Amino acid sequence: MGRCSVLLFLVFLAACTHAEKLDIGRLKLPAGFHIAIFAEAPHARMLVFSPGGTLLVSETEDGKVVAMVDPKQSGHPQRTVTVADELNAPHGMALHNGKLYVAEINQVRRYDWDESQLRATNGQVIAQLPGSGGGHSTRTLLFANGKMYVATGSSCNVCIEQDKRRAAVMEFNDDGGGQRIFASGLRNAVGIAVNPKTGTIWATDNGRDWLGDNLPPEEVNDLGKNGGNFGWPYCYGRQVPDRSQSKDYDCSKTIAPKAEIQAHSAPLNLAFYNATMFPQEYRNNIFVTLHGSWNRSIPTGYKVVRIKLDERGEPKDVPEDFITGWIRPGETRKGVWMGRPVGVAIGPEGAMYISDDSAGVIYRITWEK
Repeated sequence: MGRCSVLLFLVFLAACTHAEKLDIGRLKLPAGFHIAIFAEAPHARMLVFSPGGTLLVSETEDGKVVAMVDPKQSGHPQRTVTVADELNAPHGMALHNGKLYVAEINQVRRYDWDESQLRATNGQVIAQLPGSGGGHSTRTLLFANGKMYVATGSSCNVCIEQDKRRAAVMEFNDDGGGQRIFASGLRNAVGIAVNPKTGTIWATDNGRDWLGDNLPPEEVNDLGKNGGNFGWPYCYGRQVPDRSQSKDYDCSKTIAPKAEIQAHSAPLNLAFYNATMFPQEYRNNIFVTLHGSWNRSIPTGYKVVRIKLDERGEPKDVPEDFITGWIRPGETRKGVWMGRPVGVAIGPEGAMYISDDSAGVIYRITWEK
């Protein structure tokens, strides 16, 4: 699949044919929380804040990264600046040691980052990634424990990958050298983040299709200190064998997820909330964006859920709804939604920011008594 095909596919996912006009008043949050539109952003995907508190947004379809400047945290950007363009479907971003890193479909590019001028200069390709052949074209990027990690989805719904870099999270040095497979058996780990309690990388994982409405569960995984094998394509959920792929594969040797989410919900990003704006009971929680199903008989997802963690950083409850309303409860028609949440980031003031690549906006979630 070439770039044009990938971008057309992203357009289809974002718009579909029956998307409804956004009515933000239909979005439901717990008491005390407020949601507003921070900015119009038709093709926003991933979000990350710079060290100076500026929101960087990857606009995958447009091939660029923009900075949205709101120095007074007013709830609306004063201006939007393009910091990198003419990229090959940029997705994940990270800032590390004065550099801006951007993950494209087939490579990672590193720039010198000038915070005062909001400029990314001297772009250099530092690592090659699997190309766009097959499915799952997004690449997500994270720095943790002095290393760079890049998540790459599978080339298929379910198969044995010939390129072991697919359906995996790769580890690199910050200059792009030292590449190795860190975690495998992750069909499409779009969202990756560091758990501040454990210091380990946690990842969402989108399960395979065509096992019915309720299998396999979507996953949230702890990749641990040394990564490992998380089962796909032979196993799913809590080490359940997928006998359509192997009659005798030993799933007990794989790593089980920390949390499971309704099948076909499409978890695309996660964030650990450790700021102070939200009430105490919402701190030390994981927030996961669910982009929503495309082929379930009754649509599911289209919301943001939270997973409560204990003092060790381990889930203590099943995921519960945090923001709903992008699709009507009980909706049975495929392709009927107002929006589809994607990226999530926590701002320096403690507000939560969420991108929506269907409604074409970025939301800002705050709490006030």
